[in-house]
Amino acid sequence: MAKPWPIFAPSRWKSMKTFVGNLGMPGIFGELMNARQGDVRRKYLADARTALRTMVVHGYSHKFSSPDDEDLIWYGDLRWCHSDGLMPSCEEFDWLIDYVVDEAGHKRDDETEGDALLALSAMRGLGSSTKRRSYVTSLIRCMGSTRPPRVRHVALRAASDARADLAAITIGSMPEGVDAGLLNDLSRALFTALCPNHDQAVYDAFFHYKRDCCYARLIFSLAMNDEWGERLTRDGHFERCTSLVEQALGHNDWELRCYLAGIFTCTDLPYNVLPLSPAQERLRTCVMTIWNQESPYASPGALPDLVAATRQHLQGDNNVPNDELSALARDVHGALESLQRTQSFFMSIGVATQADVNAALSSMQGLHDDLCCMIDNPKTSQRDDDPVSLGS
Repeated sequence: MAKPWPIFAPSRWKSMKTFVGNLGMPGIFGELMNARQGDVRRKYLADARTALRTMVVHGYSHKFSSPDDEDLIWYGDLRWCHSDGLMPSCEEFDWLIDYVVDEAGHKRDDETEGDALLALSAMRGLGSSTKRRSYVTSLIRCMGSTRPPRVRHVALRAASDARADLAAITIGSMPEGVDAGLLNDLSRALFTALCPNHDQAVYDAFFHYKRDCCYARLIFSLAMNDEWGERLTRDGHFERCTSLVEQALGHNDWELRCYLAGIFTCTDLPYNVLPLSPAQERLRTCVMTIWNQESPYASPGALPDLVAATRQHLQGDNNVPNDELSALARDVHGALESLQRTQSFFMSIGVATQADVNAALSSMQGLHDDLCCMIDNPKTSQRDDDPVSLGS
């Protein structure tokens, strides 16, 4: 018997949305698979579509939303938890992956497929071992050049939310069902998600801040894996990132600058053997100034990435003057204290979860500690074995 569908709402808002727990989606899907034809099957198809639409309506932590609101793709948080507060295991998404593969995908029901992929982005990964290949194949299909923008962009968001799993894959540690050919196809599909006509560089919109942040965040995470770096070079991703530099420098928010700066400070990547343009050099060094010119603590979910980009910059430049290191340590400590003071507020308005805050605080504390060591021991550069956080 299928388990009842747990509370589907951001965990911080679940007390306001407990009625969603009665949707019973796994049961609806089970009945749909058993009903092969006729009116009964049509009824369960309609029920499944309605339930997915209802889930997406709860994508914001502070209000209901139109399920077709484009901002849901970039700002929505569809993570959910059980009534006891526990987060679901990846196996608990198996039925929804089956639905995307067996039902929505075959019918080319763009609306329902987009809703299902938004819901699947809550996995923050590639799914269980038995469904991983099916899920990645579905993402590739949904980023195809013939798919509508909403489906392509939702698939990009889902891939970006699974970036930690993707970045950890190497030839020597291929997960069950995944191979180099599948990852090559995924790399090409990531470009198509932004540019349906790759040969003619035709974009949905050349610059879209949140879409390009989502894309650059994924590329930043993948770029620190040498094998992914080769794919990204081959498929034109670094050229695309280069084309975003001027827009990033001219935008008020710091996140895109952070991700691009992190990409350009991966000094072992083949594209960095060429001299950086003045704009790229500005971008690479501006990561240091984000800490004192912006309010980085106001975006807790992106802070581990800012820490990672800062570490990359420090590893690439062992001649940072001591006074600059001292100023950076002071700024990082200031951001750390600011987030400690404001974390309850950010969680109450849905900007971050407790997990986001914990990851941000831990990464900033680690960076501050290492900066203090570098200041106290000027001849000691940042440790090569430091783990670089990719964010959550």
